Amino acid sequence: MIDWLYATCIFWIVAAVFFGGIYDAKTGSPGRQALGLLLNLVVFLGIFTVLRLALGGLGGESGFMSTVWGLVVPAALPTMLLGRIGNVVFRLVGVTMTRKVFSADAH
Repeated sequence: MIDWLYATCIFWIVAAVFFGGIYDAKTGSPGRQALGLLLNLVVFLGIFTVLRLALGGLGGESGFMSTVWGLVVPAALPTMLLGRIGNVVFRLVGVTMTRKVFSADAH
């Protein structure tokens, strides 16, 4: 049960950074944006589950290595791809996401 809580918490923290600060929704109603965010959570947890099942046994008898291969790596891979996954999922529900451009100009 803690595994799902860990992955869900990681998702909401990283989603807030990606979709709240780095990417901007150009089109799409608030309902479509919320649906896209929930579908991103479903895809994230699906990838986490598949990787956890595939890599969970690699730790062997070591408690530390089984935690690394059973929790950290399965959560890290979809976390690193969340921006790319998000663009695809949001596009599927009809929301156009663009990357924000920040400048250091003091105008």
